[in-house]
Amino acid sequence: MGDFVSSAPVGLKSVAYEVSHSKSGLAGIIILASILLISMVAVFSPENIIEKWNDPQAWLDKPRLAAPEWVTIFTGQNSLKTVIIKQEDFRKDVQKVAGLNTTKIELRARITYNYDTIPTEVNLNLEIISETRSLLTVRWVRPDGSSVLLLREAVEAGQKSVFTYRDRTVFENVQAYLQKLAAPSTLSVGEVLFSSEDSLLKGTAKLLKSSDVKPSRPYELVVEGVSESKFFDVNAQLNLLGSVYGLCGTDNMRRDIFVGIVWGAPIALAFGLVAALVVTLVQAVFGAISGFYGSRVDEIIQRVTDIYLVLPFLSLLITIQFIYKTTIWTLLIAVIALSLFGGVTKSVRSMALQIREEPYIEAAKSYGASRPRILFLYILPRLLPYTFANITVSVPAYVFLEASLSILGLGDPALPTWGKIISEAFSGGAAYYGYWWWILIPSIFIVLVSTAFALLWYSLDKVLNPRLREE
Repeated sequence: MGDFVSSAPVGLKSVAYEVSHSKSGLAGIIILASILLISMVAVFSPENIIEKWNDPQAWLDKPRLAAPEWVTIFTGQNSLKTVIIKQEDFRKDVQKVAGLNTTKIELRARITYNYDTIPTEVNLNLEIISETRSLLTVRWVRPDGSSVLLLREAVEAGQKSVFTYRDRTVFENVQAYLQKLAAPSTLSVGEVLFSSEDSLLKGTAKLLKSSDVKPSRPYELVVEGVSESKFFDVNAQLNLLGSVYGLCGTDNMRRDIFVGIVWGAPIALAFGLVAALVVTLVQAVFGAISGFYGSRVDEIIQRVTDIYLVLPFLSLLITIQFIYKTTIWTLLIAVIALSLFGGVTKSVRSMALQIREEPYIEAAKSYGASRPRILFLYILPRLLPYTFANITVSVPAYVFLEASLSILGLGDPALPTWGKIISEAFSGGAAYYGYWWWILIPSIFIVLVSTAFALLWYSLDKVLNPRLREE
């Protein structure tokens, strides 16, 4: 151990240089830099994503439980990606009915549909401006010219959302249409809207693409509004939600998992780094004090350390989280408080016992340097490289700890952390139903952070341990 202490480089600059020029260290730095770059997106985002993350209304234009878009590379399917047709994309025709104080507005949206899958949802958001009730009619026109009445009712002014797959009135109108065709009533609304009328007449549902009709024709959504109001107006937005979405897919609340990954990165790194830094430095200071001062001080610190080492850490942490309000800060404070003494205290003490016997320490004592001066200016700087190596290897443990507590339901309920995403995935039956992206993607990022710090620790160990140093 004496050779270990005296031979290893003690300067932080020399350690940093050696680590950055080793293969494992460079790989770890690249992984961490990539994750930090992702974190910057969250840190400098003007949007209050934490509030948005917990607001179900903010994600209505996203599909539910959609796989990442890149899975189509492996499936070979031309799956629908979410298509949003905004109000400016609708063709609007306004007519005044002759002889009557009535205004008729027609909105028409065209969708060229050549995908291999039907939308998971077709949702229509309407804004109706009127002083009186208006008559609203919504029709769906297929490329083959056939149409389906979706809605015909008197509506009040204001916002109206029509979730066509779940709306009771739409369902009844589609059932009436199927009964007229003598088609099976077991067909879903989506199958009816995106199947040719000929296939429905035969009792089947065959997806009708725009390209199946010669010449190619689009689907159309036609919204007609009639009102006697002078200020009558209708605006619409049509959302065709696909079975794939974004880089990381969506969860059961339609939330973009990529947003959770981006915002979970700074939380995971901050929690892991702060906990590892504070705990390791505090334990290192107590270990140095124990080794340098010796006697009664050493005895007290070592007995307290022994007590800390046998405490049921996780059980106490769970108890604290149940008693107090669960936030990331209370969790961090509890982790630090329960880790003030530990294994680093023991290892640093043994190193301090050797360093205090070295000649330059004896020289410092001879010219009258005080004990605190020797401790903080001569002993602790020698221990810093080893302390930082311990910090590096501790970060993954704390990242895993936060994720584990979140999976147990003891994390911060407001923050989109990686552990919370995994916890909600298990609660939502992701493992049972095969929503692998919901579990696998946040898990991969946790493993990446752990791998990065493990590579850094490995490179540090080769630099600080002369027996492992490369020639």
